[in-house]
Amino acid sequence: MKDPSRIYRWLLLVASVVTIVYLVGAAVRENYLAQWRTVQHEYRNILREKATDDRGRELLAKFRVEMKQTTIPALGTVDRCVTCHNGIDDPRMTDMPQPHRTHPGHILDKHPVDRFGCTVCHHGQGAAMSFNEAKAEDVFWDYPLLPPELTESTCVTCHDAERLPPDQIPLLTVGMRLYREKSCGSCHKLGGRGGSLGPALDNEGAKTKHQLIMTNLKPPHTTWSWQNAHFRDPGGVVPDSLMRNPTVTRQEALALTAYMLSQWKRDVPESYLAPDKIEQKYRALHPAPLAGEEVYRGYCTACHGNGTYTRWDKKFNRFIPAIRGVSLISTATREYLRANIEQGRPGTQMPAWGSHAGGLLPEEITGVVEYLRSGAPAVPAMTALTLHGDDSNGLSLFLKNCAGCHGMNGRGGMAPEIGNPVFQQAATDEFIIRTIRNGRIGTAMPAFQRNDAPAFSDQDIADVLAYLRTLGEPKAQKAMAQRVTSRTPPGGKP
Repeated sequence: MKDPSRIYRWLLLVASVVTIVYLVGAAVRENYLAQWRTVQHEYRNILREKATDDRGRELLAKFRVEMKQTTIPALGTVDRCVTCHNGIDDPRMTDMPQPHRTHPGHILDKHPVDRFGCTVCHHGQGAAMSFNEAKAEDVFWDYPLLPPELTESTCVTCHDAERLPPDQIPLLTVGMRLYREKSCGSCHKLGGRGGSLGPALDNEGAKTKHQLIMTNLKPPHTTWSWQNAHFRDPGGVVPDSLMRNPTVTRQEALALTAYMLSQWKRDVPESYLAPDKIEQKYRALHPAPLAGEEVYRGYCTACHGNGTYTRWDKKFNRFIPAIRGVSLISTATREYLRANIEQGRPGTQMPAWGSHAGGLLPEEITGVVEYLRSGAPAVPAMTALTLHGDDSNGLSLFLKNCAGCHGMNGRGGMAPEIGNPVFQQAATDEFIIRTIRNGRIGTAMPAFQRNDAPAFSDQDIADVLAYLRTLGEPKAQKAMAQRVTSRTPPGGKP
């Protein structure tokens, strides 16, 4: 009888031989044909060509083909980049192709590799022994190698960007300026200051690609590719994004990307920090107040523009009030403006900007109020209303003339929310009466007592005011809502 196990023994033998061949091939490739060995042999040949003096011949004699690495315990890194980048500190290699070329600039004069390593600035997988793995875009590594133009974003790890020469960080300088000019702080917090509509950006540079939506992004799936595309088309990268398109050029998007990558609260030993970085940390704890106009441009213009006109916000389907418009400024008191800035408008896109929320200092809010009021015209005396208002008739007038823009109960409409608790507390009767009488120039708010065609009598205004004041009382507000329901026929309009 034939042995049935014979074929299996042959299969095992063949498989074992093939496995041994593969193992031997892998060992040969790793130890004799590795990419880094080829690179070092090329570099030794270059050294041989340049060994024209005693120093050159000495460097050639000392060169060994071997794995090289820089270990930086203080930074928690082991960088083997110098295994291939052998000529980074040799001035004779300035005209050589990579990876043999001298490091550009004079960075290494004050940042020697044996103290700082490479990945603290360039990122990438420092322990890798091949370029693809060191680049780390397609391997399991959180921080791939940065493109050369974005490397400057890591300078702020140890330096204050405001103190560095602009020619050394050109992209970062433009990015910082654009962040202020585009009023990104209107929606985002940075350093504890800013709006609350978008996420805080204090540690944006520390994010990995796994924390970002990459579905609509073409490869490579890196954080800087995502940031760049997001600045160009926020809604195209993140569906239903609330972020307005900042309308920037490709170069400006790249500059903003560099600035976002620089926002990384990386913990490095104090001995690595430049004096200007330590001063920056002190200033962050003891900030100097900004001028009112500077605060306005940094935190308000994204929504309000220059503030002199009302505009329709397509993103949120509502009017943005003209907070520097002549009608408002000639009517609103400093206390009214301060209350709205400090407390915001709950339930709307207007956040609170007091030190407890938006991080503005009291002096800065005062400065913004004065900036808003700059150029306010003299306000003529107003004839006071001494009539007793009927809130029931005021409700009818409000539903007929006001609710279409301001919403039921003064909330949820396309116009400012006059039922908002902050408005109710801050707006005086005189403020409301003036607004109803005169309207708001340059906005959709009409004047209800025009000389040519008055729509409201003084009694009507008193009735509307009486109703508006009930909106600040929760119980009365609920009762009014029930009264509106009772007046509305089934399927009809009030």
